[in-house]
Amino acid sequence: MSLDSPPPYAPVVIKLLQGPVYSDDLPYWEQLQSYLTPESEYFGKIGLQVQNYESQGFAYLEQPDPDPDDPPSERLPRLTIRHRLSFKATVFYVLLREQLRQFDASDETGRLVLSMEEIRDLLQPYFPESNNELKFRTEVKGLVRVAVRDTGFLRKLGGDGENYEVRPIIKAKIDADMLERLKQKLEEITQEEAT
Repeated sequence: MSLDSPPPYAPVVIKLLQGPVYSDDLPYWEQLQSYLTPESEYFGKIGLQVQNYESQGFAYLEQPDPDPDDPPSERLPRLTIRHRLSFKATVFYVLLREQLRQFDASDETGRLVLSMEEIRDLLQPYFPESNNELKFRTEVKGLVRVAVRDTGFLRKLGGDGENYEVRPIIKAKIDADMLERLKQKLEEITQEEAT
């Protein structure tokens, strides 16, 4: 049995199946842009869409929700399992998205980089009052680890310190309307806890 040789865009197809592709993921990014049409057609055959944000420098696969009118036997299984976010993870992602929104609205150029200390300062007001600093630091470190490893919302930068780039993919996952709804809900919860 002989196998056909894979198409020239096979490496980026595999990379997309593993997670988002960024403009600094060379040569994958170049392959993605060069073969976008055949890649989109390939994924379309299995019910996936390539979401390409070329100007923002990232792309990822998305699986549309099934049509509720389709019989269950015709619905495709999910490629990835959706997990409910914990309250703390939701707070963290909303705060990251808001920081990126503010950064984009400012005159600054480049990318948004936050230190671990800045991330802790962001989260401190939203975590329950606790005298256990070690527990708080451990929880924040866990949230950051998940944001790097699982969602791709953060990327650890090299160097001596603990600095993280807020990746623009968070804008695609939490759009402006969703951000406002989540911020409003967060304010309501914070006010309820204060009373």
